[in-house]
Amino acid sequence: MRLLPIITFSLVSIFSSIIYANANTLATPSAMDNTPTQLLPNKHNQCNKTLNYKIFFEGHHIGNYQRNLVWNGTQANVYTDSTVNVLITKAKLSQHSKFHWSLQRQSFVTDSFERNIKGLMTGKVSATFSDNGAKSTVIEDGKSHQFSEALLPILDGDTISAQMRLDIMQGKKNFDFILQNSDDTSHYYFKVIGEETIATNFGELKAIRVDQIKKSDRQLSLWFAPSIDYQLVRATYKRKLLDLKAVLISKKINCPQPIVLK
Repeated sequence: MRLLPIITFSLVSIFSSIIYANANTLATPSAMDNTPTQLLPNKHNQCNKTLNYKIFFEGHHIGNYQRNLVWNGTQANVYTDSTVNVLITKAKLSQHSKFHWSLQRQSFVTDSFERNIKGLMTGKVSATFSDNGAKSTVIEDGKSHQFSEALLPILDGDTISAQMRLDIMQGKKNFDFILQNSDDTSHYYFKVIGEETIATNFGELKAIRVDQIKKSDRQLSLWFAPSIDYQLVRATYKRKLLDLKAVLISKKINCPQPIVLK
């Protein structure tokens, strides 16, 4: 059962945070020259969000997590707290991530994250990112690891989630990311499958389904509801003996006046 909390926390820290990103923070390029672009906030810009999910294993409720997105100027702070109970095993995760919009890359870029897990998978991981996402340094239980990427920025799960939601809202059908793990990096590929009507805690909703691709040994599917601010309302993960599901059960969104960059 050791793999269960590992995969569950992957769902939590990588994909559920899609709901928190302020993906409506868009950048519009200058029409005639190479002048750096500006953030063009709209009515949803820099919304502080609190969302709660339940986690299920083969239909049985095994845990909960709550995530909070708080804006500090133009930087996003994401706070995650999650508890998973499997048989006699209990694990708790707390994480704080920071990311911002990169004018140079025209995408979200990770600044740092700190993760603390207690229970079966006890450990601490922290990471900092530099060169606009091209380099990262990870410290896991006192051991330091360095990474670099030439083509794509190295991102943590919260930033990947932010960028994925933005890509979906912009109508993109395929996207891929480099995820920073505690001791390596992984390349993830996704594809928009189409629109489906699904049952949710908020009634039947039309949702956009996105699947992970290029992984024949597993199936990860994500559903985003445009009518609920393009939030993630369901996520499922199936692999060998694992059958996991995360569902949105409550939400609170507060949108203060946006900050305009000049």
